[in-house]
Amino acid sequence: MARHIPPLMLALVLAAALVTPALAQVTITFRYAFPDGDLIRDALVDFEKRNPGIKVNLQRSSFAEARDQLVREAAVGGGPDVAHLAFVWVRDLGIAGALMPLNDLVKTKGVGQGWDDFVAANLTYDDKGNFYGVPFATDTWAMVYNRQVLTAAGIAKTPETWEDLRNASRQIKQRTGKTGFGFPGGAGGNNSIWFLCNFYWWSDGGTLVDRDTSGKYVTGITPEKIAEVFRYWDSYFKEGHNPKGNLAVAQIFEPQIMEPLARGEQGIAILPVWSYISLVSDWRKRNPNQELPFYSAPTPHGSGKPTTHLGGQSLGVNANTKQPDAAWKLVQFLTSWDFFQTHYKAYYPAQKSLLARMNFPPEMKGFQEQFTYARSWGPYSTGPAVIGAMWNQTARSFGSAAIGEKSFEAAGKELYDFVAEQLKKQ
Repeated sequence: MARHIPPLMLALVLAAALVTPALAQVTITFRYAFPDGDLIRDALVDFEKRNPGIKVNLQRSSFAEARDQLVREAAVGGGPDVAHLAFVWVRDLGIAGALMPLNDLVKTKGVGQGWDDFVAANLTYDDKGNFYGVPFATDTWAMVYNRQVLTAAGIAKTPETWEDLRNASRQIKQRTGKTGFGFPGGAGGNNSIWFLCNFYWWSDGGTLVDRDTSGKYVTGITPEKIAEVFRYWDSYFKEGHNPKGNLAVAQIFEPQIMEPLARGEQGIAILPVWSYISLVSDWRKRNPNQELPFYSAPTPHGSGKPTTHLGGQSLGVNANTKQPDAAWKLVQFLTSWDFFQTHYKAYYPAQKSLLARMNFPPEMKGFQEQFTYARSWGPYSTGPAVIGAMWNQTARSFGSAAIGEKSFEAAGKELYDFVAEQLKKQ
């Protein structure tokens, strides 16, 4: 005889059966290192709706501390499942065991439009062919001009060479009394003179670190060329069309650079994508319904192309994750076209096909063109010379010559010898 089940109990049993699968979730963590975490929080809500079996906890950190924090945590089996990282951290974190190799996940599950579509992917590899991160968002630097200041100075053509740029900067100062090309020359942390020097010698066929046909890392520039580039940047200060006070400024986004540009007291700057977007946004808030005076253009060049660096961010999967499949689904979502169009509009995807689809506003067209000339750090990142050490030494050597402590020839040789010594470690 069948046992009778009361209707109320039967209803509860059926309800539990329906609810239980919805509660069978996996939980992963995503650590994001930029201050605009609200953008990511909204995106994760969207991700969870698309993937009802996955819950994502958002963690925040400062970009300055993110790398060291992950190293410490991974060493004791902790850390987030997916981490937001700089391009140039990925290889070292993978070799150190903090990130898991992604070769199998890319091969079996795919990502974006295919691995070959990602920019700066070479920075994610170790010497055995394992790669440890997926390039996420990219940026580069380009020139920014105030057309009103250029017009007042009688400059009708955008500078194309480094000499054109210096002449334009001089002319602005001579004819308007305003700053020409304002840039920082200081030697502090994350200094900008490092980038300016590299952009110059890259566009003229030189490079601090190269790799020859045998695979050996070598210096690809002479001490004399380094001295020439140092002297070029110093001439802006010596001639007075870049204020000498900017020798005490290290970073490109400091008020001493951005404010004169915003107020129309400076004609030229060089900015990364995110700094220019911020400049344009702030200017429009201050000057509603007025025509934007700024436009962007590729950097000048020497005998080659106007070459800047591909900066950017990567996503890494923690080697300790217990949920690699869920973590990978999040990586796939965060590198999708829909994510950038819906949630992350202030940044540019690190995929060639998506960059080609982006609708760059008129004031950003120079950056769009510059992306086609930008290069990854390449041998700088994969070789034995530490980027941070070369970065700091470049600023110290330039600064010592700019203040007259040593000659430009001595400063050029100092930097050359420093890099050559680093390369001996191979």
